[in-house]
Amino acid sequence: MMNYIWLFAVSGGATLLGVALAFGMIKQDGRRSIAAIAGAFIVGALGLGLYVATAPTAPLRASDREGSQNRLPAAATTPKDLPGK
Repeated sequence: MMNYIWLFAVSGGATLLGVALAFGMIKQDGRRSIAAIAGAFIVGALGLGLYVATAPTAPLRASDREGSQNRLPAAATTPKDLPGK
């Protein structure tokens, strides 16, 4: 629970700072600031998308005749693994 409170505090503070900066920029020079903010958003979204697309994923192990994938630590749940059985 405490992790969520810290996450909210940190992300909320960063969001408020961003909103305050954007408001100040728009008040100072509206048209130019909106273009700059939109450009920064697009570049940030593209960068985040590229990062997610190229991030490594968990290895995938295909099933085989012996069923060795079921002996791995993260094997599929069986009825005997369920509580109350």
